[in-house]
Amino acid sequence: MAQQKQRPPLIGSRFAAAIGVALTGYVAALTLRAALWQSPHHLHWLLPVDAFLPARATLAVNVALYASLLWLCIMFPRELHGKERVLVIGWALSLMLSLIQGLLSVSLAAFIQYVRAASIMVAFFAAVTILVGNSASGNSAPDSNVPD
Repeated sequence: MAQQKQRPPLIGSRFAAAIGVALTGYVAALTLRAALWQSPHHLHWLLPVDAFLPARATLAVNVALYASLLWLCIMFPRELHGKERVLVIGWALSLMLSLIQGLLSVSLAAFIQYVRAASIMVAFFAAVTILVGNSASGNSAPDSNVPD
């Protein structure tokens, strides 16, 4: 039988795990603040190039960017295993929900803010678990032997 090629983990050191915890914690804090104290906002383009491009070109550029982000959010977690997959899926879900939030009604957008906050908090707890596991195992690779 063909054996799967073992890939190195995405987060292979305590330093990388600490950076993951810090970045995820920062985004989690901003997302929680937005969910609890701010009203949902309207759609804003990720690339606001409408100042120097026509409306159709701005639409095309942003649709291409959104499509590439969607592809990345689907394909990237497929290559990961264990806690790293949970971390990336939490980030991806939060990102994808933020992209569609401005297209929906205000009541649905408010609900999506809570779902985004929950998904990024799951990612934060996964990042902390990876950091703690990395610290406890003496800087070894987290979840390197976990099968899919």
